[in-house]
Amino acid sequence: MEVEEQEVFYICPICFRVCETEEECHEHLMVLCDTGHPGDERRKPVLDRFGNLVSRAPRWYLEALSKERNKS
Repeated sequence: MEVEEQEVFYICPICFRVCETEEECHEHLMVLCDTGHPGDERRKPVLDRFGNLVSRAPRWYLEALSKERNKS
């Protein structure tokens, strides 16, 4: 049985530049993102209770932005 690694990286929410380490971009630190394992629900777009698309962004991106905003 293989162990699948989670993908963890930093992303700039303004220009979407991606790095393996936390760096400054657009005068702020990049946001830590954890995409989960392949097939993880966080990799899918967010749907409302009726199955309608709420955002095209995957859940991992929205969660990362939310965590960053809650720090402030």
